[in-house]
Amino acid sequence: MRRIFGLAVRSVVPAAAFFLAASLAGVARAGDNQPKLGGRWEFNKDQSDDAQQKISDAQNSQRPSDNSGGGYPGGGGAGGYPGGGVGWPGGGMGLPGGGGRMGRRGGQGNRGGSSVSSEDWDRLAENPKFLRVDQRSDQVVVTDDSDRARTFYPDGKKHDDKDANGKKVSTKTEWQGDTLVAETKLDHSTKLTQSFRLSDDSKQLYVISRLENSSLQAPVSVRRVYDLLGSTTQQGSSPK
Repeated sequence: MRRIFGLAVRSVVPAAAFFLAASLAGVARAGDNQPKLGGRWEFNKDQSDDAQQKISDAQNSQRPSDNSGGGYPGGGGAGGYPGGGVGWPGGGMGLPGGGGRMGRRGGQGNRGGSSVSSEDWDRLAENPKFLRVDQRSDQVVVTDDSDRARTFYPDGKKHDDKDANGKKVSTKTEWQGDTLVAETKLDHSTKLTQSFRLSDDSKQLYVISRLENSSLQAPVSVRRVYDLLGSTTQQGSSPK
């Protein structure tokens, strides 16, 4: 009986060790399979959307009852995206070619509390000329050319943060296939979704910012393209 029991134990231990090793290998492979977003990236104006035009069109089509709180180019809006990203802390980097931030029309703010604030237009309007992405399995840090950074935690959980004005914002980040998607809830029932995806040859980074609010006829999306520094990128159109 003892001999039989000993043989059974010896056969179970290697099997358990095998399944544990396979499980750990699976975890390692899952981490290895994540797209490598890390690197230094330069803004490609020719292949990117015209953020100013898209925002202007969206503001012109806002529902009449909410138009008092929108923002038009040339005003003095403040604010910045919490911790960085596309829309960075401490205010706007301006629009392509200079220009300053998106301002409020009429300067009265958001009457009724449902329209998009000038600060949120600022977040959508900014085009950092350079990005540095540092990636680990548990976080992705995106830093702009003014050394302002934002950390994304791709665990699918909400993480609270504060923007440049001290307002609380909540962001949930997760991998959706080969795309890193971050959803941030802002004031006035506004949601900003940012996605980061590599081109097929990994030489370009596509950053899509999508702003949603009930005062808008439809969500506003701005697509930005960044070239990997040190690589040769064709100047033709890139995939949408």
